[in-house]
Amino acid sequence: MVDMLDRGLGQLSRIPPLPPFVTPEELVADALPLLDPPSRITVTDAGERFLRVPVAGRWSAYDRGVAPYTVEPQDISQSRRFKAVIFTGPSQSGKSQMLLSVAAHAVTCAPGPVQLIHMTKTDADAWVEEKLDPAITNSPALHERLGRAREDSTFSRKRFKGMRLAIGYPVPNQLSSRSQRLVLLTDYDHMPQRLGPKDAPEASPFGMALQRIRTFLSRGCVFVESTPAFPVDEETAREASPLEPHLLPATTGGIVNLYNEGTRGRWYWECPDCAGLFEPRFDRLDYNPDLDPGEAGDMAAMVCPHCGSVLPHRHKAELNRRALVHHGGWLHEGRHVDEATGRRDLVRIDDAAIRNVPFASYALNGAAAAFASWSGLVERYETARRSLEISGDDLDLKGVHYTEIGIPYRRPREEGEDALTAETLRDHALPIPKGIAPGWARFVTVMVDVQGNRFEVMVMAWGAEGERVALERFAIHQPPDDAPSAKGDDGKYRAIDPGRYAEDAAVLAELAERIYPVEGESWGLRPVAVVIDFNGPKGWSDNAEKFWRKQARKGMGHRFFLSIGRPGFNQRDRVWHEAPERASGGKKARGIKLLNMAVDRLKDSVAAALGRLDTPIGAQHIPGWMEAEHIAEHLAEQRTDKGWELRKGVQRNESLDHSVQALALSEHLGLNRVNWEAPPAWCVAGNLNPHLVPLDQVEEARDTDEPAQADLPRQINYLRRR
Repeated sequence: MVDMLDRGLGQLSRIPPLPPFVTPEELVADALPLLDPPSRITVTDAGERFLRVPVAGRWSAYDRGVAPYTVEPQDISQSRRFKAVIFTGPSQSGKSQMLLSVAAHAVTCAPGPVQLIHMTKTDADAWVEEKLDPAITNSPALHERLGRAREDSTFSRKRFKGMRLAIGYPVPNQLSSRSQRLVLLTDYDHMPQRLGPKDAPEASPFGMALQRIRTFLSRGCVFVESTPAFPVDEETAREASPLEPHLLPATTGGIVNLYNEGTRGRWYWECPDCAGLFEPRFDRLDYNPDLDPGEAGDMAAMVCPHCGSVLPHRHKAELNRRALVHHGGWLHEGRHVDEATGRRDLVRIDDAAIRNVPFASYALNGAAAAFASWSGLVERYETARRSLEISGDDLDLKGVHYTEIGIPYRRPREEGEDALTAETLRDHALPIPKGIAPGWARFVTVMVDVQGNRFEVMVMAWGAEGERVALERFAIHQPPDDAPSAKGDDGKYRAIDPGRYAEDAAVLAELAERIYPVEGESWGLRPVAVVIDFNGPKGWSDNAEKFWRKQARKGMGHRFFLSIGRPGFNQRDRVWHEAPERASGGKKARGIKLLNMAVDRLKDSVAAALGRLDTPIGAQHIPGWMEAEHIAEHLAEQRTDKGWELRKGVQRNESLDHSVQALALSEHLGLNRVNWEAPPAWCVAGNLNPHLVPLDQVEEARDTDEPAQADLPRQINYLRRR
C-alpha cells in the first residue's frame, strides 16, 4: 500500500499498488488453450464435469439422473443435423436448466458466441441475478474462465475466455445484425409472437433467431423451451392418429406449433411387468374423481395401457432413469408406415428413418416430470375442474393444463351444451310473479345498462349457493320533471339523453329504495346495491361520475357502483374495485372507484349458471313472466378463443350484460366467501338482515311523501291473496 499526494488536494487515501507486470510468456500461456479444438464431449458430460446446481439449499454436481429426459434434448443442441431443438413441457421440470447446461458447454468445451433471450428485460435481469451469477460463482470451471474486467460481467453480457454470452429480451434490435452460434429462447410462449411494429411486424422470435445462426452453418442451433400458453385453435387443429401418433392439436400460436413442425419426440417408459413401451400421461393416471381432491390425489397411480399393471408414484424416478439405457426414452415419429397396422414407426433420434425435418422437437407430459408428484397434480386438476363446474370460469383449469400437465388447453364441452336455447330456458322457467322475490331470496341487486336514449334495468334476487332469478326487467325512457327541456311545448316528455344531460341520471336514485316483497313472508327486501354501466354514449362517463358523487354526498356511495368491462380471458382477476388511472380528457382521476369486470370470464360463469337446469346450486333461473326477447338476450353471444362475441344477426344483449353486472357485484360483496351456515348480515334470511323492510311499514309510507314504487300495492295484495 502506498500514499499518494495531490498538490491541490493534499494526501489521498491509501491506494493498493498496481499489479505486477505480466510477461509475454505468461500471456501466451494464458491464451494457448483458446487454440485447442472443441472438446468432443456431450453437453450432459460437460455439465457433470464442470457445472454445479443448487440441490436442497446447497450446491452440488450436476446429475443427469435427476431429470433424465433433459439429456437427449440438450445433447442434440450440438448436432449438425438439426437447426433447432424445441422442448415443450410443464413448469419446474428442468427446462431452463437445459439452457444453462448448453451455455456451460459453450464456455468450457466449444467456445463461441451464445445469446439467451428471456421474456422481458426484467425477467432477463432476474435470471442473471438469481440463476446465472450464482451458478458461475459456485462452478469453479466457469468462474475461472470469466473475465475480470468490470465490463466482462454485466446484466446483458458475460465475457468468458474465447466466448461471449449475451443476455437479452425479445425486441427486434436484440435479434438483428448479430451472428450467434447458439440462440437460446426461454419461456417462448410468454414472448410477443411477432416482433416489430404492429402494422409491419418483422418475424417471430424463433424466425429471427434462425437468421442469427446462419453464419455458423451446421454448427449453429436455436434452442427453444416453454410451457404451452396458447389454447387449441379449433379451426385448424387435427387430432393425433396412427399416421401422426405424436401430433399435438394446433394452437393459436407459440411453441406447440413449432413442436409439430419437428420430429415430435415423446418420453416413453418400459412397463416392468410386460416390457411394453408407453407414454406416461396424465390421462393414464387412475384415481376416483368422486373423492375430495386431496384423497383422489393420494390414490393416483399410473396404469400400463398394454397389460393394465398399476404403477405407484414411488416407481416414477426409477422408470425415468431406466429410460436412459433405452428401456424407453425419447421416441420420435419415423418416415415409414407399417402396412399391416397402418401405424407410423417410432424411432430413436439417431435413426436414419426419423422424420425428415430440420428441427428436433420434444413434448414432455407433466406425469413424467421429475419435480411434480402425482398426488399434487391430481389434487390441483380436480380442484380446478370442480371450480369450472361451479363457476363456469376455466382460468384455473387452463393453468393446470399449461403449467402442470404441459399440454395445450381445449375448453371441455359439456354434453348437450349446444342444445341450450331460448325454448329450453323458457321450458324450465321458474313460475314466480313479476316483482315478487321467491322465499329463498337472501338479497337483491339492481343492474343498469346505459343506452343512448334509455336506461335498461334488471332486478335480481339471490339465494344461498349463488342461486338467482330476475324479479323485474324494464326500461326508463322518461327524464325527471326538473331535467332541462324535460317537456316540450306540446307537453310531451323528451327521451332520456344520458350523455347530454347529467340531470337525467336522477331517475336512477330511487332504484336503491324499491322494496321487493318475499313470498311467504311479511317483509320485503331493499336492494343491497345498484350497479350502473360506466360505459355508454359520449359524455355519459362524466355524467355517471357526477351522479355517483351526488349519491356519495347523501351517504349512499356504498350502495351505488359504476361498472366497466375488461375483455379477455387473462385478466388479473374476475372483479376488482379501484380508481381508474385517468379520467376523461387525460385528467387525473380522484375519489371515485370503478367496479372492473373481467367480462369474458364472467360470461363463462353466466352461461354455466343458465345451463344448470337440474340443480339450484349456482343456477340462474329464467322467470316465467319474462318476455321472449329478453330471454333470447341471455344467449345473444357465443364464445370464441378471443372472447365472447355477438352472434351473427343479433343486436340486443342487455340481459346478458345485466347478468354479468349482477355476478360481478355479488362477487365483490363477497358471495364466493360466504359461509352459508353462518352468513353475514347482508345475505342472512330473517330479521337480522339490514335490508329487510316490514310490509306494513311500506304501506304506512304510502300515506306520506316518501317515494314508493308504483307496483308495490299490487305486489302486496298478491301476497295477501296467497
